[in-house]
Amino acid sequence: VADGYGWDSLHEGGVTTYLEFLDGNKFQWTSSLSAGEKSASKHYPNSEGIAYHNSTLYFVSKTIKSIFMLDLTEMTYTSERTGSNFQGQGSFNAQPDQIIKSVHDHDDRKYIYFTEEGNTAPGAHARDGEGTYYTLFRAIPGGRFSGDETVGIAFSPDRKRFYCGYQEEGVLFE
Repeated sequence: VADGYGWDSLHEGGVTTYLEFLDGNKFQWTSSLSAGEKSASKHYPNSEGIAYHNSTLYFVSKTIKSIFMLDLTEMTYTSERTGSNFQGQGSFNAQPDQIIKSVHDHDDRKYIYFTEEGNTAPGAHARDGEGTYYTLFRAIPGGRFSGDETVGIAFSPDRKRFYCGYQEEGVLFE
């Protein structure tokens, strides 16, 4: 927990804590580095992509291809395999990577957007509030972006444009 101010707020003072999963889908923040490392190794190895919305913290584990949702109010968590409930064409069977949460002001649609690494057809995918996954776009297997990694998801300020790219090819899309 940071207690500084300004651009250097995370470098002065404060307390460093680590995520530790407990029995019964509960978690705590511990000051024990070894407890945090043990929990990460056992439950959420190779974590990436973190997002926050409405007291829920989201992150993914690349190794076990899962998303974790931490309820910061109740100190409980749930998890699911990414792409487990797929709608339409496409697939999300590689490692989840970056993640961003989007909430549309004009309605109740809430999506989590993912990039993908380690696939012959990496793409960008979304998960709605009901747990259904969708493909926004993906590479053609064996094509130019096959084996690449999608990166850098972002939205324009008006939320009408979606940006993403392919890392190795250095190509960005709007």
